[in-house]
Amino acid sequence: MNPDDFELEAKLRSLSINQDTGSTNNEREHELAELIANCVADVEPRDVPSEDEKKELSGETKENEQPTSLIVTNLPQELFFQQELKTELEALFRTFDDSATFHYLRSFRRARVDFSNSSIASKARIHLHHTPFGDSVMNCFFGQAPLINKNSHQFLQIPPPVRQFLISPPASPPVDWAPGPETEPVVNFDLLSAIASLGPGDKHELLPATENQPGIVVHICADMEGGPRQRVITQTPCPKRN
Repeated sequence: MNPDDFELEAKLRSLSINQDTGSTNNEREHELAELIANCVADVEPRDVPSEDEKKELSGETKENEQPTSLIVTNLPQELFFQQELKTELEALFRTFDDSATFHYLRSFRRARVDFSNSSIASKARIHLHHTPFGDSVMNCFFGQAPLINKNSHQFLQIPPPVRQFLISPPASPPVDWAPGPETEPVVNFDLLSAIASLGPGDKHELLPATENQPGIVVHICADMEGGPRQRVITQTPCPKRN
């Protein structure tokens, strides 16, 4: 930023566009005209760059891919209900770009300003950041740069043919595909010996006893056919209904 930018920014901060009862419409229009005149005087090119410099600047701009929009925050609440204030705000930003577009976000007290290129957006951000407007001081921030997808395929693509046999229902397998040999079943001999040791009515030792802990033995219950019959639980009667 050169010294002229700092000087212009100081002038912009010193000017205030307010709606006090003491200030008349003529005074407000004079302040707005002076502010716009200062911006226009600074935006006008002073030194004409050469063709080589233009190519270098255009190359740097493409590489940086800077955003072309500004997010203006801390706007006065009256701005969203009065067309005169909107016109004054748009006049400030259109001193940098006549084709600037505005999108107002009343719930957030913000506005989005879109410019034709990133250099104009940077210039407007430098000069209008922390500029008094109404009863508040507005802030200018760069909006998010648009994501440029360099890949022409913007949608999901079909998987390569090598992996298509995994789709359900499966298609034809790829060339030279062969199923793998199945492994032999695992035989648990400990389980088979434990089952073979069981007999009808015999007890079974689950855990043998040691010096420090007792063993666990399962005994088969006796047949209860000749014993007392189990008591039948009677159903609770329902109350009488009228």
